[in-house]
Amino acid sequence: MRVGCAVFLTGLLIPSASRALEAPSDVVAFLGAARHHIGERVTVEHCHLVYTTEEEITCVGLLPKDSGGEVRMAGKLLIRVGPAETSSHQRALAHCAGGALNGSCDVSVSGEVYDAARSFGLDEARLIGLREAAIRWPD
Repeated sequence: MRVGCAVFLTGLLIPSASRALEAPSDVVAFLGAARHHIGERVTVEHCHLVYTTEEEITCVGLLPKDSGGEVRMAGKLLIRVGPAETSSHQRALAHCAGGALNGSCDVSVSGEVYDAARSFGLDEARLIGLREAAIRWPD
């Protein structure tokens, strides 16, 4: 009984940052619950890199095509890569800056979830990002 109680109490003491999402999540599914994961490290899949600057990369989540065959966007994440990811950032600048939704820019991204709205002076709106991110390319 004491051992079980000790294990339970130890679990409560673990900081929330170490309790990251265990399995990768599809970016569309993640976007709906992202604000509940601020401070946690997550991996999102099917992140379409569509706009890249020297500071950040925009990832969009795509919904299935509508009846007219049009692609619909579910939302976006701002990606700030970590210092060790310079080559991934350069690759995104070279191949994903134009907004094309091709397979070469459909990636998985791991990073710490943060509220990026404040960096844009938005107090009320939620603009979620991943910082210290690492990009896993499809090849």
